[in-house]
Amino acid sequence: MATIGYLGSQSRHLLTQSNFNVIALAHGIAMNPKANFVDYYSNTANGNYNGMTATLTHNFAHEFSAEMQYTWAKAMDEGSGPYTMDPYPFDVHEAYGRSDYNVQNAFKIFGLWQPVFFHGSNNWLEKTVGGWSLGGIINVHSGFPFNPVYNTTGVYYQGSGYGALRPAAYLGGAGSKTSNSVFMGAKNTNYGGNATKYFKPPTYVQGPTFPAVAPAPTPGIHRNSLTGPGYRDVDASLTKAFGLPKMPVLGSAAVFEIRADAYNLFNTTNINTGSMDDTIGSAAPDGTITQINSHFGLPNPNNGGAALGSRTVQLQARFSF
Repeated sequence: MATIGYLGSQSRHLLTQSNFNVIALAHGIAMNPKANFVDYYSNTANGNYNGMTATLTHNFAHEFSAEMQYTWAKAMDEGSGPYTMDPYPFDVHEAYGRSDYNVQNAFKIFGLWQPVFFHGSNNWLEKTVGGWSLGGIINVHSGFPFNPVYNTTGVYYQGSGYGALRPAAYLGGAGSKTSNSVFMGAKNTNYGGNATKYFKPPTYVQGPTFPAVAPAPTPGIHRNSLTGPGYRDVDASLTKAFGLPKMPVLGSAAVFEIRADAYNLFNTTNINTGSMDDTIGSAAPDGTITQINSHFGLPNPNNGGAALGSRTVQLQARFSF
């Protein structure tokens, strides 16, 4: 059986955080020098999701069933979490880009085998020897996006709290491989240890001491324009049920069951995109590159852990009647 479903379009509003002093500059609002830092929270950001899922299901002989599922999706928003703070606070729409959790292509295979060895009058043998169940899931997807930035100094005004801007433009030529091995070496081979060759640094006016505020910089490339490492793993479960003979109180359906669940069965290394070092380097106001970060595009263990979960095995026992 095959099915194709369009998941439709979903929209949502997001709470974002901005600095009122910077917004005041962009909109010509007079500032009070005695209030030198005011956080501004608004539920004005937007997000949307579109997706399609195709499923193929088949029941084979000998109590085996399988299902394949492919999902194409695109999630876009102006901030993927509460109190999101973008480098361009003067216009929340400048943060519009792929969601932090966007996965464009995802593929899964589910399988379940529940054999029956003895039928009819040999039911007692089936309760003893049978009762096995083996299942597994193969999970592969194309990876999460991440957001490249240049470190900056004194954007908007000295001590504003904004110290990064996205590149002014993508110059082309960078690699696009998403295998985990690309993100695990001494340098990310997509960028050769020097991503400044592929991303034009931003230019900006270095702000003076508050309350004077420099002009807002021109927004750079779209947020989350790069794709991190892909994901793959295999999960499996093995169950053995022991049927008990009919007895008072418990009846004829009493079962003692033991189960083992293994997550990431083959202990595959999957890089945590949320830990990615997204700093290309540092840029002066005139766009001169003052520092190159050779670690760009590699996981930072100090930023949420370098890898996702390793092999985990969970054991259970259950008695039901």
